[in-house]
Amino acid sequence: MSKKKNEIWGNNDSSFYKGEHYYILRVYYEDTDAAGIVYYANYLKFAERARTEMIRGLGVEHGQLMSQNNAAFAVRSCEVDYMKPAMLDDKLSVITNVNSIAGASIKLSQRVVFLDNDYNETELVRLKLRLACLDKRQRPMRIPIAVRDAIATINDL
Repeated sequence: MSKKKNEIWGNNDSSFYKGEHYYILRVYYEDTDAAGIVYYANYLKFAERARTEMIRGLGVEHGQLMSQNNAAFAVRSCEVDYMKPAMLDDKLSVITNVNSIAGASIKLSQRVVFLDNDYNETELVRLKLRLACLDKRQRPMRIPIAVRDAIATINDL
């Protein structure tokens, strides 16, 4: 077992390591097509779960964000590059990096990687995203300062 694996995971499926967020998941039958290959659109679901867990790991809940700040995040743009398929029962990790944060938007990059039993990584999918912060009328709004401050701590985690 690698040192990186011990430093990242311990017994958790969501963790920060050197400025990145790691979210681990297993491919289930419901994620695949008839050939046992992950259906392409499901990588977007995996990435969404990872982003949600990253924000949750920073102490921000999506429900709280809406109820306390009248704010929500929506994907403004998404570019996906599929390199290799994942298969039924594979262990995957979604690795998220916050590239920049502006007034009402966040730019992220995510990688979906296959993890072998020693937690060695094989890159399968790359995503580049821009998230917009929206108010309850679905208009752009500044990212709440508490969220901005929480995201700024990622490099310290």
